[in-house]
Amino acid sequence: MDLLAFVAIGVALGLSLGLFGGGGGILAIPLLVAAGLPADEAGTTSLIVVAIGALGGLVPHARAGRVAWAQGATFGALGILGAVAGSRIALVTDDAIQLWGFAVVLVVAGTLMLRKALRASPAANGNQPEGHRRSWPLIVVTAATVGLFTGFFGVGGGFLVVPALTLVMGMSMHRATATALLVIIINSAAAFIPRAGEALDAQVTGVVGISVLVASALAARWSRRWSNRSLGIGFAVLVLAMSVLTVSQAIGA
Repeated sequence: MDLLAFVAIGVALGLSLGLFGGGGGILAIPLLVAAGLPADEAGTTSLIVVAIGALGGLVPHARAGRVAWAQGATFGALGILGAVAGSRIALVTDDAIQLWGFAVVLVVAGTLMLRKALRASPAANGNQPEGHRRSWPLIVVTAATVGLFTGFFGVGGGFLVVPALTLVMGMSMHRATATALLVIIINSAAAFIPRAGEALDAQVTGVVGISVLVASALAARWSRRWSNRSLGIGFAVLVLAMSVLTVSQAIGA
C-alpha cells in the first residue's frame, strides 16, 4: 500500500473543500477506488474523511464570519432523512449503477454551476448583497434530495449543496462555500450511520483524514482572495472533470 498516494488524496480533498466548500466526496470516491479500495468501502471512507476536512475548513471560514449558521444547520437537518434513506438504497445497489448515476449527477451539477458563474459579474465579491428566494417548500424538497444523493453516493454532498445554497437560498458564492461545510458535516454524519458496521482500513482512513484536515484549513484561508465568479468557475470545472474520471471507472466496472 502506497501511503504517499493516500496523503496526496487527502491534500487534494482538503484543497477542494477549503476553497470550494465541496468536491471532497466527488474526488474521494474515484481517487480511493483508483488507489485500490472497493467502491462500497471507498464510499464509507469518504464520508469520514470528508467530514473531517469540512470541519478543518469550517473553522477559518467561521472566524472570518462567512458561515450562515442558522440557514446551514436548517438545510443540513432537513436532509438527514434523505441521507439515511440514500445509504440504505446504496447497500443493495450494484457498484456500476452507483458510478453511472454519480457521473450523470456530476454533469448536471457542473453544467448548472458553470452557467451561473459565467453570467456573474467578474467584480462580484463576498460582500455582494444576497438574494431572497427562500421558499420553504422548495428548500425542504431540495434539502431532502441533496441528503438522498449524499447517502446513495457516499459523499458529503458539497457538489450539490453549493449550487443549492446559491440557487435556492440566494447566498453569494463565498458564503455558500463556507456554509456548505456545515451542511456537509451534518449530512456526512447522517449518511454514515447505516454504514457504521462496515469494515474499513484504519490506516488509510487515518492518513487521508489527517492530510485532508490540514489542507482544508489552509485552503479556507486562501479562498478569501478569490472572487465569487472565480470560485464558481473553479468549482464547476472540478465537478465536470471528475465526471469524466467517474465515467471511465463506470465503463470498467
